[in-house]
Amino acid sequence: MGLEQLLPAITSMTWQDMVMIAIGLVLIYLAIAKNYEPTLLLPIGFGAILVNIPFSSAITQIDPATGQAVEG
Repeated sequence: MGLEQLLPAITSMTWQDMVMIAIGLVLIYLAIAKNYEPTLLLPIGFGAILVNIPFSSAITQIDPATGQAVEG
C-alpha cells in the first residue's frame, strides 16, 4: 500500500468518522490504562476504529466473480 492509496482514504474522512475513531481510542485507553473491563472494551474499541476508516476492507469486500468492490 503506497502513499497514493492512503491519501484518498484520509481526504474522504468526515467529522463523524473522526468522532467514532476518537471514541474507539477512548475505549482502548479505558481498557488498557484504567483496566475497566479490558476483555470487552478492547475489541469494541478496535472495531470502532476499523469500521470507520474510509475504504477499509473491514466493510468493503471484493466480489471474486467480477473483481469489483462490494459494500457490506
